[in-house]
Amino acid sequence: MIKIDENKYIGRGQFQKCYVHPENENICLKIKVDPNHVDPRVDREIKYYKKIQKKAANLSFLAKYHGEVETNLGMASAFDLIRDETTNNVSLSLYSYLRMEKSPFSHELFIAELEKLKQKLIQNKIVARDLSGANICCKILKDNSIEMVLIDGVGHTNVIPLVEWFRRFTKRKMDKVFMEKNMHSMQEHLAYLNLRFEKYL
Repeated sequence: MIKIDENKYIGRGQFQKCYVHPENENICLKIKVDPNHVDPRVDREIKYYKKIQKKAANLSFLAKYHGEVETNLGMASAFDLIRDETTNNVSLSLYSYLRMEKSPFSHELFIAELEKLKQKLIQNKIVARDLSGANICCKILKDNSIEMVLIDGVGHTNVIPLVEWFRRFTKRKMDKVFMEKNMHSMQEHLAYLNLRFEKYL
């Protein structure tokens, strides 16, 4: 069993808390906030991760899933922990940058990088049902450019998975996600996220 102290805490989402693995600083451990709460979305996402990691060769834009581990706080899902190449600090989320008074990166850059991420998802026929700034890390590369890495929110609920078979259906789905979450404007997307996560702010 892996023992996790609270000083390893990174942050939380609606259903899971995130910690740095005490034995591997490049692994993030996601643990249910309420161990008794059954949420099919979490299990569905893990199943989807396993599937897409088998079929795709290069998924550097997606945090890799490493399996389940037992901890003193409950069972945890292990994923890549995204770190900046310039400092080795844990990469901040797009949401964190959007909330800054003076971000080192422009909204125009974020929009351009989001479009690149969307195209990578479409190319690999991967759907992110919850593509949002809260689930995207902005990894700072050695040349001080950024690469967006999706850390959560993948999967879909389609009974017939046309989105996994045909890129035109993947594109249609991802275009819809972008519109629903106001991702063509960082001001509007920030307002969407603030409303969604206001109880955690």
